[in-house]
Amino acid sequence: MYRFLFSLFLVFFFVIPLEESKSMDTFNINMDDGIHETYEINKVFVSAPARFPDSSSLQAGIYNLECHGLEVVVGDSCIRTLSYEEKAEELNRAFADDSIDAILCARGGHGSMNLLDYLDYELISENPKPIVGYSDITALLLGINAIAGIPTYHGPMVVVEMMYDGNNSLENLLEVLRGEHEIKFDYPVKTIVPGEMIGKLIVGNLSLFETLQDTKYMPSLENCILVLEDTDESRESIERMIWNIQHLDDFQSLRGIIFAGFTDLENGTESEINGLIYDHFKNSDMPVYIGLPIHHGIFTKITLPVGKWAYINMEEKLIKIFDDVFEIDYE
Repeated sequence: MYRFLFSLFLVFFFVIPLEESKSMDTFNINMDDGIHETYEINKVFVSAPARFPDSSSLQAGIYNLECHGLEVVVGDSCIRTLSYEEKAEELNRAFADDSIDAILCARGGHGSMNLLDYLDYELISENPKPIVGYSDITALLLGINAIAGIPTYHGPMVVVEMMYDGNNSLENLLEVLRGEHEIKFDYPVKTIVPGEMIGKLIVGNLSLFETLQDTKYMPSLENCILVLEDTDESRESIERMIWNIQHLDDFQSLRGIIFAGFTDLENGTESEINGLIYDHFKNSDMPVYIGLPIHHGIFTKITLPVGKWAYINMEEKLIKIFDDVFEIDYE
């Protein structure tokens, strides 16, 4: 059966012309087939690969994690200043430690890209476990996925979302890590080009996405769905970055783009940014949307796995995650 489905997979993605393969009328999604990847999450390691966390916010986040029944180990990077190489070694040890079930980043900020040259990707590949964060942590999410080949998780951080009691972002994260493969969200969506999407998820901060272009730390974008966000940027810098997306070598092979949200703009308004996106992508032959609860800001966020395949229906506000492309039945 798998061999038959694999043959159909090859025909669908590599024989059928791209514009035809983007039609969602040619396959069904069957979430009951296959074995879904799950993690037993009992003990977590908190690390600060980017900026140093505020002590009181860190303690609030740790308390909330413990209230959810998790044992928490705090890395030295959250307590004292470390070099980039020392921070990378801390992550290497956390991946190698069989007692640690997941690595949660304390916060974003700046500097995560400087760890990439010091990580032991063979060790990480042989000891896969979730690493979770967003914003500046995008560098680690994309780099680890590209080199070690394991999924990483764009999700809430300890001194940001997790410090707030009653915020469901932590619950959403744990559900995804523990095997939930259907994600529903309640968030306003703007349609640029309508359509359902299926592809490999590349999720992250737009600025870091641009920074990693043309390096070995950027995963292949072929057959991917881009989900991008940013904060503290100018109208001009956002336009330059979205223009660059249109001129990527792999642009025509993308399966869709979602601009999740742009906050704390240096100039311009949300409406102006939305207008820029519309002007640049209104004639795209792939689905393009604005709005998904994964960007900067204090609200309930969903967690998305970087490097896994997904089906996304923005009109229905539904995302289905696959651990194996064979879970897609083609008619």
